Amino acid sequence: MLSRYSGALWYLIPLFVLSTIWVPEFSHYYVPGARVADDVVMRSRAAPADSVLHELEDMRFWGPTGFGSDRELIAAAEHLLKGEFKLPDRVPWKLTIPFSARDLNTAPEPLQFSGMIVPEILLDAHVLTGKQEFFSMARDVITGLARHESAAWLPDGSLWDDHAIAARISVLIKFWRLYRMRPDFDPDLARLVLQLLTRSGQMLAKPSHYTFRTNHGVMQNVGLLHLCIAFPEIPGVQDWCNTALDRLSEQMRFFINVEGVVLEHSAGYQAFGMELLGMSLRCLTLLDRKIPLDWADKYWKARAYYGNLRRPDGTLPIYGDTGSGVSDPLAAAPDATGRIATLRRARDWRPDRSFSLFPIAGHALWWRGLEKWPDVGDLTQTVVTWANFPGHGHKLADEMSIVLWSGGQSWVTNTGYWPYGVWGREHAVGWEGANAPHLSGESRNSARTAELLGYGDNGRVTVLDLRRQGPAGYAARRQLVQLGSELWLVLDQIQDKTPRRSITLWTVDPTLAVVQEPSENAYRLKSRGNGAIMSAHFLASEGTEIKTFSGSRLPFAGWVVTGQPTPATAIRIEQPSKNSWALALWLPEKGGDAGAVSAPPQMLEWISSDRWKLSIPLRRGDVVLQRIDSEVLVRESAGAQDIVRVTLAGTPDISAERAVIKSAFEAVEIQFKKRYRDLYRYRLKVTLLLLAIFAIQEVAVCFLLRNVMRKHLFALRMALSSAWLIMGAWVVFVYLES
Repeated sequence: MLSRYSGALWYLIPLFVLSTIWVPEFSHYYVPGARVADDVVMRSRAAPADSVLHELEDMRFWGPTGFGSDRELIAAAEHLLKGEFKLPDRVPWKLTIPFSARDLNTAPEPLQFSGMIVPEILLDAHVLTGKQEFFSMARDVITGLARHESAAWLPDGSLWDDHAIAARISVLIKFWRLYRMRPDFDPDLARLVLQLLTRSGQMLAKPSHYTFRTNHGVMQNVGLLHLCIAFPEIPGVQDWCNTALDRLSEQMRFFINVEGVVLEHSAGYQAFGMELLGMSLRCLTLLDRKIPLDWADKYWKARAYYGNLRRPDGTLPIYGDTGSGVSDPLAAAPDATGRIATLRRARDWRPDRSFSLFPIAGHALWWRGLEKWPDVGDLTQTVVTWANFPGHGHKLADEMSIVLWSGGQSWVTNTGYWPYGVWGREHAVGWEGANAPHLSGESRNSARTAELLGYGDNGRVTVLDLRRQGPAGYAARRQLVQLGSELWLVLDQIQDKTPRRSITLWTVDPTLAVVQEPSENAYRLKSRGNGAIMSAHFLASEGTEIKTFSGSRLPFAGWVVTGQPTPATAIRIEQPSKNSWALALWLPEKGGDAGAVSAPPQMLEWISSDRWKLSIPLRRGDVVLQRIDSEVLVRESAGAQDIVRVTLAGTPDISAERAVIKSAFEAVEIQFKKRYRDLYRYRLKVTLLLLAIFAIQEVAVCFLLRNVMRKHLFALRMALSSAWLIMGAWVVFVYLES
């Protein structure tokens, strides 16, 4: 009898071990769905009004697709009818029309493909042209994906990625608005679409899917609100609405701070986060819910911050995960009743102040020449970031990096938003992708802190003083001084407990032609677009090496993303990490002069970061910059009466505000600490290994040892079964948890 049970256990125990590996995976992706009754289909055809659906479908979760005109969009739709995916600045790709699950894994941009960008383009083209082929193909793509999604046990590509699920909701809303009153309306097809929306809502609301840390969580919640407004008859939709609002109320405590800054370390995500908050407020208005006063206040401030970031040409300064394209975000303002009007693409933006400091978020920016906006002739913008909110989204190693823009041209920049899945991203998100000083080989996840030590601005001279500490005794001090719109000075001092090497990588815009001047470590930068010119001069203490790179892989240097990674000139400063200094001087030239300076700049005195003196022999006259403790002095001629003094203000105490953000984030982190980890590849790898072990075991025991060890077969089976249990426990509790 015992022997018979041992034979059963021989197979049941390995099966049990394999099930413990895969049950969490299936459980994470399983949602029950819901039967959509006929009356739900019919009522969804009648309400809400087309105007409401039209508004919701415009609240999309993608950035610009890159179409410069309606003609380009229609041409892309024509290519899609032939199975060709062709978008501006994207890799052309052959796809199966109307739908093949294989494309979910082979698409060059699987996230957008799963988010239904193909039917989105087709539906947009149908609206523009009235061409029925576009609509019919969009319908077939949607139904093909819906049938595959309903039958899938595990995700293909990005099928169940949270961003893709949220993004496809606006596409389905657009399809529903166009389809629900057509004469060829098919209730079965309509039910298929509503069932896909139901499963999408269940996925977005499921706690294990909630990506609370980033804008993805906000998108999930806004997607649920869209479902509540557009499909109020779907079973369970009101619960989703309450879930979304509860989660948003928690997330808004740390997603956007009281300064109106989206805490995702990026100008690009400031724009997107502002859009998401605007969508949330508009959804509350459409749901006839009261808008929280702090949400409205943060939205208004977020708009103002974005308006200060945005340049006249619509571009944004490239720091963090920011793209190089034009930004025209959805925006609206609250009305007198506290409600918010329909969101529209806003293109008319203007900075509301010349100097802006956001000490809690860790950003500063200022303008020169605002009185002539939008004339770019004398307009300059300076942006500095030292933000670091651990656990929040899109953090790149870039504290104390700087972006300089003037005369309609970007000059000093960072690498920007490097595409996922493309070689080099691991470098671009690290220190090599920014112009901040750092240790040679320093990890992007190094233990460190950055702080603002002081600042001053009198409209003519602006000064910023920053310090970053860590790791292991390394400290970098960066001072930035701008004099009028004529020059920027960046002075870095490095201190360290151990003799090492410190790197600063000054990357300039790829549209610039860079020529080295006869003077040592001097360069002339010329815009290939508008012909603007800037001089760059570098000065450093003993032991410093200065080299230039362009499109280099080893070391990684000289890259800026303009749709795709593009070679650009980078000037690499490598200096000793113990008590060294390095200076970068950037001087815009006026009227195509032979050079902004008549001779190389000289450090007349260097004692410390708080005591130094620099001479800059400009062609219009010498300028002497000097720091004495908390004062920066600028002498533009020999007369003492011409000295301009700027006294640096101390930094405000931001500890209380930072503590509120941290505690709010940690409270939600604890609530969702058991969020699912994507371990599909690891589960598959260990499953194949275990199946191989079982096969070898079967061959060895059943065929080779049966006759030799017949008397000991029971003991052998029990021993091997025990080994399986031990091995299974190690896989589940150690390997998959590490």
